[in-house]
Amino acid sequence: MAARESQGLQVALILFVMVTVVLAVTTYLYFRRAEENVGRYLAKAEEAKREKETTMKLQFENQVLKHILGYDRKTEAELTSIKQGLGGNEQMKQIMDNYDKHMKMYGAGYAGQDLSYTTLPEHLIVAINARNKNLVDADTMAKDLERQREQIKAAEAARAKKAEEMLATVQTDLASEREKFNAERTRITEEGQKVAAIVPQKNQELAKVTAAHAATKEEMTRSLTQLNQLYESQREQLEKMKKDAGVTYERPDGEVTLVNSRANTVWINLGSADNVERQMIFSVIDQNETGVTRSKVKGRIEITQVKDRHTSEARILDEEDLANPIMQGDKIYSPSFRKGQKTRFALAGLIDMDKDGKSDQTKVKALITMNGGLVDAELLEDGSIAGKITMETRYLVKGDRPTDKTNQKLIEGYTAMTGEATRLGIESITLENLLDRMGYVPDNRVVPMSRPSAIGDAKSEAPRPKASPTASP
Repeated sequence: MAARESQGLQVALILFVMVTVVLAVTTYLYFRRAEENVGRYLAKAEEAKREKETTMKLQFENQVLKHILGYDRKTEAELTSIKQGLGGNEQMKQIMDNYDKHMKMYGAGYAGQDLSYTTLPEHLIVAINARNKNLVDADTMAKDLERQREQIKAAEAARAKKAEEMLATVQTDLASEREKFNAERTRITEEGQKVAAIVPQKNQELAKVTAAHAATKEEMTRSLTQLNQLYESQREQLEKMKKDAGVTYERPDGEVTLVNSRANTVWINLGSADNVERQMIFSVIDQNETGVTRSKVKGRIEITQVKDRHTSEARILDEEDLANPIMQGDKIYSPSFRKGQKTRFALAGLIDMDKDGKSDQTKVKALITMNGGLVDAELLEDGSIAGKITMETRYLVKGDRPTDKTNQKLIEGYTAMTGEATRLGIESITLENLLDRMGYVPDNRVVPMSRPSAIGDAKSEAPRPKASPTASP
């Protein structure tokens, strides 16, 4: 019994030892594998951290690339944050520096806010097309100049040929004249010998005549000096009188030959032969007034129909005083109209007809052209001068003078035009005076449909001395 129990204890001890050994081996293996897993985990975590940093840098690089390509524009603050996220990435820094340099170099003149590598090619194409157009225009101009040069060269060659032909003719005539001269010289020599005999007597007579001529010349010189002094004095007085009185000695362009007060129309003695056209406007001045530029305008008329060479019909636009209506014999005048020729104007300053602060220069030019005038020169809004003032320019129309707040080039252009007009002796008038003398009526003025006559219609509607229309009163 005891031996059996001892044997069981030995078996149990052996089993315990075996289990202990197995557990020890198992524990050792477990902890060893755990340490290996921890090592692998730490390695993976470090790798994941590096991958995350790499991903963040790639995202920052992606944002930078999208920004410079124009797909996702960033503000300056956002770009600063992104650059900090890039760290020491020299490649991206070089890309950003090249981007800034390219935008400054090739994006000059770009008006938008979204300049990038996507919009830059379109901007460059527009700029290149503009340059190409300028080159084409310059080439066209060069060809035109070359053509003109060839024309001038051909004309000079023709003139040279004509000159050679004339030279040959002159040489022939010279030979003929030389023969005549030699014959005449022989005759004169013979006559000279005859005259030599009477020279002493003629010399005495010549001395007397010379003395008399010298005395007469001295007297005439003295008289001429006095006349010049008188002329200068009279000229200065005349200039002073003209300046004080504002006289320009303009004459009326025509006169009213018939008035139909019921139809509110008049007839004038200007027609197709005088270059009168429809829609021309004239001021009407009382027939008893002298000096059209100083006289008060009593009304305005607009040509509605040109009847014949020296007859036109016009409607009455307005009358300043109904107690003094337009009558037969009243004078008509417009500074832009001249019989058989064009009156030339120059425009300077702000041409503002309605005082709204905006330029009406185009409208005034159309009004001058419509009334038979021409605009030789005008001051444009950018300060440049289109055209040129010449001796044929009749009036310089002055608008509002540029102020210190306006463009300096505009002030210089205005000064240049007024100075040139003064140098050439061209008369200057204000815009208001021009419009008044041309008979301009603003759109907001009411045109009367009928008007009373202060002295009846008998004189107003008397027929003209020459061929006149039949007007029913």
